[in-house]
Amino acid sequence: MKVLLGVAGVVGGLVVGAAGFYLSFGNLSTAGHTVFGFSEDDGKIFAVGVDVAILTCLVLDLFMACLRASWPFLRPLAHGLTAASIYFNAAAQGSILENPDKAAAHGLMPALFVIIVEAGRRTLVHQAALPADHDVVPGRRWLFAPVRTGRIFRMMKLWDVGYSVALRIERDRAIFNAWTEYKQDVQKAGLAEGSPEALALLPSKLEPFGLSVDEALALPDEMARQELQRQHAADERARELELATARANHERDKAELAHQREMAELRADLTAVQGVAGAKARGAVAEAEALADAQAKAAAALTDAVESQEAAEVRERAAEADRRAAEARAAAAEADTRTAAEEAKAAADRKRAKEDAQRADEADRRAAEDREQAAEADRRAAEARAAAAEILRRAIDAEDHANLTPRQRRVRTVARLLLAANGAEVTNGEIAAAIGVSESTASEHRTDAMKLIEAGYDPATGYDPETANA
Repeated sequence: MKVLLGVAGVVGGLVVGAAGFYLSFGNLSTAGHTVFGFSEDDGKIFAVGVDVAILTCLVLDLFMACLRASWPFLRPLAHGLTAASIYFNAAAQGSILENPDKAAAHGLMPALFVIIVEAGRRTLVHQAALPADHDVVPGRRWLFAPVRTGRIFRMMKLWDVGYSVALRIERDRAIFNAWTEYKQDVQKAGLAEGSPEALALLPSKLEPFGLSVDEALALPDEMARQELQRQHAADERARELELATARANHERDKAELAHQREMAELRADLTAVQGVAGAKARGAVAEAEALADAQAKAAAALTDAVESQEAAEVRERAAEADRRAAEARAAAAEADTRTAAEEAKAAADRKRAKEDAQRADEADRRAAEDREQAAEADRRAAEARAAAAEILRRAIDAEDHANLTPRQRRVRTVARLLLAANGAEVTNGEIAAAIGVSESTASEHRTDAMKLIEAGYDPATGYDPETANA
C-alpha cells in the first residue's frame, strides 16, 4: 500500500508539475511581453528562467541536505520566487483587483506545484533522516514560546548542534531549575520532602515541561538516582587521577635513575682516559733514566782515559743528567701517585655505577610489579562495580515489581548506602544528598533503613523482609 500510494503521488505530482509549467510558461511569456516590457522572445526566456529557478532552488536544497550541508537561504528563495511567479501569472490577464477570479485561476497551478514539491521533500527528508528535518526550529514554537525558542536557536547556531539536541538540553535545564525551585518552595512551606503534601506540588510545577503526573511524582527518585550515579562517576575519576599521578611519579623516578647511570658511565670513561695519560708519562720517565745512565757510563770512560778539561766537563754534564733524572723520577712518582688515586676513584665510580644500575633494575622490577598490581586492582574494581551495578539493578527491579512507595524506595536506597559503607560512617548530609531530602528527613530514613537491615534486608540476594512477608 505504501508503494502504491508513493507511485500514485509521484505520477500525480509529475502531471501537476507538467501542467503547471506549461500554463505558467504561457502566462509568464504573455505577462513578460505585454505587462513587463520584454520582447516576445525575451518574454519566453523570462518565463523559463523564473520556473526553472524555482525548481533548481528546491532541488539544490534537497541535494545539500543529502550532503549534510544545508543552506537555509535556498528554501525561502524558492518560496519567494514562487510568490513572484503566482503574481506574474495572475497579472498576465490584467489587474488582479479587477479580475480576482482570473488571477486566482492563473496563480493556482504554481502554488500547487510548490506544495507538491514541499510534500515530496518532507517525505524524502523524513525517510532518509536528513539533517534538514531536525535542524529547523518549528514555527509553532516561535509562536508559543518565543523567549525559550530564541535560547534554543542561539544554542544551535553558537555551538553547532541540531534542533533535537538543543531541545533536549534546554528541557533538561528547565526541569532541573523547576526541581530546584520546588525544593525551595517545600522548605519555605515547612513541608517534609517526600511527604504527600510536598509531592502534590510537583505535577503542577512540572506541567509546562510536558511531564505526566506519574513522571512528575517519580522525579525525586530519578534525581536521587542521578545524584548517586554522578557521585560514583566522580569517585571513579578521582581514582583514575590518583593512579595517573602515581604512574607519572614512577616514570619521573625511572628517568632520574637512568640519568644518574649515564653520568656514572661518563665519569668512568673520563677516568680511563686519565689513566692512559699517566701511562704515557711513565714511559717518558723511563726514557730519561736510560739516557742518563748512558751519559754516566760515557763520563766514567772518559775519566779513566784522561784527566783533562774535557773529562771535567763530561763529569759536570753527567751530574746534570743525574739531577734531571732525579727530577724525572720525582715527577714519575708524583704521576704514579695521581694515577693510583684516579684509578681508585674510577673503581669507586664504576662500583657506584654498578650499584645505580642494580637499583635501576630493581626499580624497574618493582614498577612492573606495581603495574601488575594496579591492573589487578583495576580488574577487581571493575568486577566490584559490575557486581554493585547488578545488585542495584536487581534491587530496583524488585522495588518496581513490589510497587513500593517513594518513601520505601528511599529507605532501601539508604540501606544500600549503609551496607556499601561496610561499617564506615555515613553522615546524614551524605544520605540527604543521595536521596534528595533534608537532613532531618535523612535521619528518619536512616532509622528505618537500620530496622530494615536488622530484619534481614540484603540487596545482594534480593531478600526484602517487607515484600517477602507480603
